[in-house]
Amino acid sequence: MTEGGVVTMIDLPGLRSRVADLHKSADSLTAQSRSLQSLTQSLWVQRGRLLVTDSTGWIAASALAEVVGQPRALNESEATDDAKLQSIQAEEHHGVAGIIGKVGGWNEGRNISADRAKVDSQLHPLFMRIGQEAPEVTVPDADLVRTEAAAASDQAKQLESEAEGITAAAALAEEEIQRRADAQSAMGFDAPYLAATLSLRGPQPIQSPLILKKGEQACLAVPATLARQQTRRQWVGASQGFSFPIGHTGIRYRVGSFRGHPVEQQLLNRLDAGTLVVSNQRLAFIGSTKSTSVVFAKLLHLECYSDALALFQDGREKPDFYYVDKPQYVLFFVNWFLNQITQG
Repeated sequence: MTEGGVVTMIDLPGLRSRVADLHKSADSLTAQSRSLQSLTQSLWVQRGRLLVTDSTGWIAASALAEVVGQPRALNESEATDDAKLQSIQAEEHHGVAGIIGKVGGWNEGRNISADRAKVDSQLHPLFMRIGQEAPEVTVPDADLVRTEAAAASDQAKQLESEAEGITAAAALAEEEIQRRADAQSAMGFDAPYLAATLSLRGPQPIQSPLILKKGEQACLAVPATLARQQTRRQWVGASQGFSFPIGHTGIRYRVGSFRGHPVEQQLLNRLDAGTLVVSNQRLAFIGSTKSTSVVFAKLLHLECYSDALALFQDGREKPDFYYVDKPQYVLFFVNWFLNQITQG
């Protein structure tokens, strides 16, 4: 848990892969749940059909007794349609008249099949209601089907619940991915992951050119260039003077020079290339000719630019500038140590 939210301790590609696996798992569980729900409905219909067939072997409640009587007429219609279809299929037709007879039989069979499908659509909800609302103890075959239907229904609900839980976990992970991707786009690195890593494990010591003090450990070292502000004064409007001849006398008249007025410019002068080191106590630069070191207690302010950091320290009017590839990354480590000192 970080200030920005929960962070999974894997990198972004790994987290994206995990989300894809979660969605696949949820889809598989949902498909299994739907198959079991379909099986459950079929079993309730089967039980209802058995109970209507053997309606004398059990006693239905008054409200259900009226429903039990409704499928009988539909069953008789269904049986009649089945008999007609068998009769049509059994007839043999020969010659031209036979072909005409076959066409007529096909048409009649198609109409009968449509009627039968209509009857089935009316029977299924009736059988399902009977199968679900009938007492637990009825006839042995129907009771066995009831047990199977209840088990299939429970398993379908369990799978559906698991799928919902996995989908919720995937949604949280997708939210985290978006948050971390936004941070990476803005800062150039996965800041939430780095914050979680530092919070969980702390900074890991590294080798660096910095000579460490007692209890000090270097945690980050990056190539850097030290630069400082330099004031350059330039005279504007100056003239070196000039001369011109007067008629044909051979005499030249000279106008004197003047320096104009001064204008000052602030420039950054790159002084040395080396390594910028962040330790648990200070920020230090080790170059070939120049080195600097500022303990966190004397660090007043750090300004972050796209390609550099400006370090303001106690007792100095002007800052030191350090050109680095990822200034926000360096600043992140410095801020983490400063927060540790404040909390401590």
